[in-house]
Amino acid sequence: MPQTWQLVILGIVQGLTEFLPVSSSAHLVFAEAVLGLQRPGVLLEAVVHLGTVVAVLLVYGRDLWRVLGAWSRRPWDTAGSGRLVWLLAVTTAVTGVGGYVFREPLEASFASVRWTAVQLVATGVILWVAKERSTRAAGEMTWQDAGWIGLAQAVAIVPGISRSGITIAAGLWRGLGREEAARYSFFASVPAILGAGAYSVANEWQAAASSGYTLPLVAAAFVAALASGVAAILWLVGVVRRGRLRAFSYYCWTVGAAVFVLSWVVGTP
Repeated sequence: MPQTWQLVILGIVQGLTEFLPVSSSAHLVFAEAVLGLQRPGVLLEAVVHLGTVVAVLLVYGRDLWRVLGAWSRRPWDTAGSGRLVWLLAVTTAVTGVGGYVFREPLEASFASVRWTAVQLVATGVILWVAKERSTRAAGEMTWQDAGWIGLAQAVAIVPGISRSGITIAAGLWRGLGREEAARYSFFASVPAILGAGAYSVANEWQAAASSGYTLPLVAAAFVAALASGVAAILWLVGVVRRGRLRAFSYYCWTVGAAVFVLSWVVGTP
């Protein structure tokens, strides 16, 4: 049976790494392997991801409420101040289709520490080549821009590919300014993680309970992810503002390579 301290550690790992561009899924896979925890499907990952959604709402709730308010007054005006809602809808739709079509092979990939390590190295490459090309605001994005970011977010379902890293990189490549790319990435995480998290909790709670994952244990992981997620968002915004996203490449390459080599040494697939 898992211990409370183990799930608190996983919650902290998730909260810190969901928004830092170092792949939360990779770090959860690594942490579960180190702690020797039996994975209850993807339910634990879903719960701690939901904790990070609440972190986004705490930090950006006022901005999101303002955007939703503008949209509710003129919902069919795709050129007005509520346009951001429609852009997020396109991003979410593309992410949802991609996640649904490739759900089974993507979930199976969580079982491989070695594969996750390789993808973390790939995240480092993505961060290295990402750079600001223009300074457009999120509301000035095209539908194609929103679709490409949604596709990038779908790719991030692969453990080892950072959701925040690849979506911020996609925003930069499509011409968003640094802070706007980060802001849009955080906004896009809300419907994507809520949808995936609710689906996983509804379908896998019984299997998790039979493995000893009680409600108080899972709640401890949720709270830990929420608290550390708020801290990570505030810190990452400052890093992106200073244009230092590349610095995380070294971390991804170092950790990915180290885990890959170690997996061969100890015989972990």
